[in-house]
Amino acid sequence: MASKNLETYNRLRAQAEFEHDLTSEKSQQAMLDAFTPDFEIVEPPSLPHGGVYKGREAWLQMHATMRSLWQQKVWVEHVWDLPEDDIIVLYSTMEWTANATGRTARFPAVELLRFRDGRIAKVEMFLQDTKVILDTLQ
Repeated sequence: MASKNLETYNRLRAQAEFEHDLTSEKSQQAMLDAFTPDFEIVEPPSLPHGGVYKGREAWLQMHATMRSLWQQKVWVEHVWDLPEDDIIVLYSTMEWTANATGRTARFPAVELLRFRDGRIAKVEMFLQDTKVILDTLQ
């Protein structure tokens, strides 16, 4: 039986356009619906949108920066549900295409989704190679 956390994640995955365009309005709304109001996201600091963002307004600003630079696709390959710790671990292949250059990078990533009361409270992104992502911009 799926945990409440996994049910939330599966609903998010069904509603968002992970494999089509994670930066779309539809995907953005699905993510906001799955997040707690005070959620936090941690992005690699070397990226233009890198840093720690807390709350919906900060996330929306970060997401707008991402959308201005890239289109994203995600293929989730493995999902580990750890309900006793309120964590889901994702292993994915990501594809980012720079809007300005059309250049694409494909790379593996790990995400830690921390839950509170069945909603995502914190996301920590671990992207294998941020240089390859930044290289798409030039």
